[in-house]
Amino acid sequence: MMKFIVLVMAISAGFVRLSKDSSPAAFTQTAAQKYKNIQLFKELPATELDPTMAFISGSLGVRCNFCHVPTAFEKDDKPTKMAARRMIQMVFDLNKGSFNGESAVSCFTCHRGKSKPVSVPAIGQNLWAPTPPRKAESAPPSIDQILAKYVDAIGGVTAWEKVKSRITKGSRIGADEVLVPEEVYQKSPNKLVTITSYPEIVFTNGFNGTTAWGHSSRGGAQQLPPEVLNQLKNEAVFDKEINIRKSYTDLRVAGQEKIGERDAWVVIASPASGLPERLYFDAVSGQLVRRYVESKTILGRLPLQTDFEDFREVDGIKLPFLIRWSLPGRSWGRKVAEVKQNVPIEDSKFELPANRP
Repeated sequence: MMKFIVLVMAISAGFVRLSKDSSPAAFTQTAAQKYKNIQLFKELPATELDPTMAFISGSLGVRCNFCHVPTAFEKDDKPTKMAARRMIQMVFDLNKGSFNGESAVSCFTCHRGKSKPVSVPAIGQNLWAPTPPRKAESAPPSIDQILAKYVDAIGGVTAWEKVKSRITKGSRIGADEVLVPEEVYQKSPNKLVTITSYPEIVFTNGFNGTTAWGHSSRGGAQQLPPEVLNQLKNEAVFDKEINIRKSYTDLRVAGQEKIGERDAWVVIASPASGLPERLYFDAVSGQLVRRYVESKTILGRLPLQTDFEDFREVDGIKLPFLIRWSLPGRSWGRKVAEVKQNVPIEDSKFELPANRP
């Protein structure tokens, strides 16, 4: 459902609306039970409505207010909302009638990032032009060679094993490009807390080694969707960079692609559950420079791309000082200012604020 929220960062970016209800029943609600005037998504789990709306927004290249009244999303005042309902039903009917219920056709099939579908073929492609001969490609490296080069590029196993804690301070780059303070605390083997401080609210997400949690300075403890809890737990693994194999059940080399002007080896990484991911390793430096994942929504697959940039050495290991997350129609990031490692961090730091001593 929401595995595109790989690092849980989208929560504090405002992409996911968290519930104050911490009961298990909060995640068995349907969209119709939780929200007003739901017509086509009545039986959709309420936790899946936000990513479904993000899919529509990215497919049409529009913001929420294209269809919704900003202060009253339940109202049907805008003709575009009524048109959207008709188009969504058309997609459902087409997939059911012609594609055995599979999401073969989606909003993006016709819209391609524009509010009005393009119905006229584009000019500029000459299908009868001679095709130049393809250059002979050298044999790709093995997955073992790619991972070994990556570990060497980030400093090697010995250097990483010496680090047992990390405090990262910097800024969250919002989708509106406004920077706000952000701190990340990590402790081996699997503790993590991220604190994002907006002017009027502070979001905190953490994993204490056993339990994952979310907290808002306005609403207190926040119930996180189960998939987000799992992602937070996986992200908390301190040495995951030197143990990529442990995160996936299968890894295979799928060829080479361009990331900007640089070549990158593409590795298809299959997790124990969910869709396969694509990991991009710089062909020269060996660094992991991109991660691409998709999640299923009722309308189609929603992609999330994570780009790692500006690698700097800290205590013998290399870390990205700029991370960018991108969804269709939205991007945000983290700009690191300083990193301190092997500093004492009390275990209480990783507890839900309300439960701290």
